[in-house]
Amino acid sequence: MYLIGAKWGALMQSKAGLTAAIVTLILGGALVGCSKKSPSVSGDEIEVIGVIDGDTVELQDGRRVRLVGIDTPERGDAFYDSASALTERLVLKKRVRLEYDRDQIDRYGRTLAFLWVGDQLVNREIVKEGWAWCYFYEGNLRHSRELLLAQHEAMNAHIGLWKSAHQETEDYYRASFLSYRFHRPECESMDKVEPDLEVVYYSKDSAFYDGYSPCSRCTP
Repeated sequence: MYLIGAKWGALMQSKAGLTAAIVTLILGGALVGCSKKSPSVSGDEIEVIGVIDGDTVELQDGRRVRLVGIDTPERGDAFYDSASALTERLVLKKRVRLEYDRDQIDRYGRTLAFLWVGDQLVNREIVKEGWAWCYFYEGNLRHSRELLLAQHEAMNAHIGLWKSAHQETEDYYRASFLSYRFHRPECESMDKVEPDLEVVYYSKDSAFYDGYSPCSRCTP
């Protein structure tokens, strides 16, 4: 079992408490609003003709789709091949349906979506198999609860990325209750965070377990 950070507190005592913690703390209430919206799902199925990496695929119509809510190792990083291979097994040469949240296009022009093969949510399956971590942000919080629960399963089973603990690069890491990233102690992203909104973790995996992902600026 992983060391649980302050963001869970006493709510971790039960499964019901776990659900409440995810909704009210980790997602700052935003998930509640998102879950009330009708899902925007493409009625058409389209074939995946290529897998760029574990979280990016190419469709038959030429679009590149970035799977939202998750992040997988980049090319050259450890486990890149394993994550990409799983995504290939799940979607390559298969017909998928796209489900959209608020943000539908990223700054690189890629389509942002959840992918479905039949009744299987591909994004969640990659996390459950241990080859992706949760990557939340305000514009795409639908399915965040089930993604985080899937990550807990993988971490507790010590599979994929979680087979062994991540190597620590700092004595501790900082995060804010109002964000979804954890940082090195000196990261500028934490400069304006109020002290009563700050949470400290003494291992990367504790931060991951609470739904945080690494800051791209300080790369902890």
